[in-house]
Order: sequence, then C-alpha cells, then structure tokens
Amino acid sequence: MAHVDECVPGQQAKILRSGVARVVGKTGTIVEVSRIRRPASAPLKDTVTVDVPGHGEIAVAPSDLEIVQA
Repeated sequence: MAHVDECVPGQQAKILRSGVARVVGKTGTIVEVSRIRRPASAPLKDTVTVDVPGHGEIAVAPSDLEIVQA
C-alpha cells in the first residue's frame, strides 16, 4: 500500500487491487498522480494512473498500489 507522496511519475508500481481482474498482480509505470473532486462539494480524492503493458492505462487509488524498488 502506497501513500500519494510516494507515487512519482515514471516509477514502477504493482497493482494490488483493481476493478479489472486481469491487472491485479501486474507491474506498470506510473503516468500521472492527481487529486480530483467530483462533484465540486465532495472531498478531494487521490488517483494514480498506471500504464500496464498489454492492457493500457488504469486509474486506481494510491492504497491499491505497491511501489516497486528498482
């Protein structure tokens, strides 16, 4: 489980949980880290976009990732 401060674009991350069963356990490259608020009155929500080879980009919460130390 990663914290949003540990998620840096270009870093490798392993997917621990996702709505897409095929990507769970796979490693990809972090593309974008963002904070979103939808609707405007809702609290901020951290989102990390990870590019998984053979699948494409998926968006997950930082707590659903494990940073891979190279």
